[in-house]
Amino acid sequence: MASQRGQPPAGGAQDGSSSAADSRAVTALARSREVRAQGRRQLQQARERTAQAGLRPSTASDRPIPKADEPAARAVDLARQIQRVQMSRARLAEIAADLAKTEDTVAGIHDRLADGDPQHAAQYRLAADNAREAARRAREIQRQTAD
Repeated sequence: MASQRGQPPAGGAQDGSSSAADSRAVTALARSREVRAQGRRQLQQARERTAQAGLRPSTASDRPIPKADEPAARAVDLARQIQRVQMSRARLAEIAADLAKTEDTVAGIHDRLADGDPQHAAQYRLAADNAREAARRAREIQRQTAD
């Protein structure tokens, strides 16, 4: 005879494996409830942090996002890319100017070393010339990116 759900088999007694399975099921259910409660607590804490920061949670209805094939979406994306490129070029120009100054400093140091050490003067002058050439290239990059 088939047993109904939650009822012992027709013989009236449960075997040991059935009670062990019930125990595991009860334990799993309790653990599931603990995990869900923890998730709810974490969600509430995140909401409280958001509120304390003066922010509000965003929703999909906050701002409509145009489809990628719409001209407005392409224009916004293009404008962002142009702005990013302009910022990158300006930053590159600054870095190139700083590099040129550094290379000029290195060239001056090597010139003084050449003056103070005639035995190695040729090597120091070569290093100074290389530094000046690097400074010239950096200034050229600065001019190209500053335009």
